[in-house]
Amino acid sequence: MKHPLKNVALLLLSLMCSVVIIAQQDITDKQILKHIKGKEIEWISGESNLAKVKMKSTKKWGIYNIDVYRYYGENVINADEVVAPKFDSIGWFKNMEPFVIVKNNKKYGILLNPYEIPDAVERVNCIYDAIKVKEVDGRYYALVKQNEKWGLVDWFEDVVLVDPTFDNPEDVPLVWIEGWAKDMFVASKKKLKADILIFDEGNGDGVFKARKKATKKWGMYQSLGENDLKTLIPPKYDSIRFFGYNSKYTAVYNKDKVGMYLSYWSYNDNTKLSVPCIYEDYKKYDANGVPKLAVKKDGKWGWVNWLTGNEESEFKYETVDDLPYPYYKQDIWFED
Repeated sequence: MKHPLKNVALLLLSLMCSVVIIAQQDITDKQILKHIKGKEIEWISGESNLAKVKMKSTKKWGIYNIDVYRYYGENVINADEVVAPKFDSIGWFKNMEPFVIVKNNKKYGILLNPYEIPDAVERVNCIYDAIKVKEVDGRYYALVKQNEKWGLVDWFEDVVLVDPTFDNPEDVPLVWIEGWAKDMFVASKKKLKADILIFDEGNGDGVFKARKKATKKWGMYQSLGENDLKTLIPPKYDSIRFFGYNSKYTAVYNKDKVGMYLSYWSYNDNTKLSVPCIYEDYKKYDANGVPKLAVKKDGKWGWVNWLTGNEESEFKYETVDDLPYPYYKQDIWFED
């Protein structure tokens, strides 16, 4: 006895097999380029469907997600635009990099990940002569070159962190700012007429040091808002170190010599350069709970009172290990 239902099922299965996607056959790059009106195609290594495509009409490169297959015996090519073809050259993201370098009219710019930033292409600004990417401790930095000098920009916020004033990219300080500090950074840098501004990441209380563009001298400041800027150390020094936790003073340098500047938070209006910049090196000590300071002058070590600047011993010791115990009185506060 025949089973008509079984025959119908077999017929339907046969028909379905004839209309579903047939085993893929090779579709050439030439066919893909013809479909999307492209001139050149470069498949991105490690990405199954992504390709860089140079358009025939504009000679500009973009990124496309290309899916090809055979259906009903016909070639099917779907090309979804990931990055609009607007660049003379373009890279792609690798090793978790948050941005890539693009080029237009012999100038370079920064392209953010278009899968994360919808207006990534619109934000590109090709104005640099060269860009180098540097990764340090999981952070990515964008070193930029303009007029033969190197500086640093915030690749996400498009803020100049370090003005291009350095001959070599290796010499540019790697400044980092969080998104919440951008407006304060921009306002303070403009108000102080600074070319470099570096936040004290260890404190997170709006403390930063800035270098005057005209004099190349460093000062230290605190800003708790765009209109609240306090000078902690005036811009008179070749370099400055940030204050340590609860420290009463910090090191400042001029002409390769070190001195000490008192903390504004401890001494308010009495803050000043308490130890002149005449020493070659220094070392802090804790003498039974009292902070003491050893300094080096003319190649010899001795003790100095960091509050008053008075030298408290002879300078005749070859190393810090040769120093005698600092029995001198070290006041912490000024007398009223």
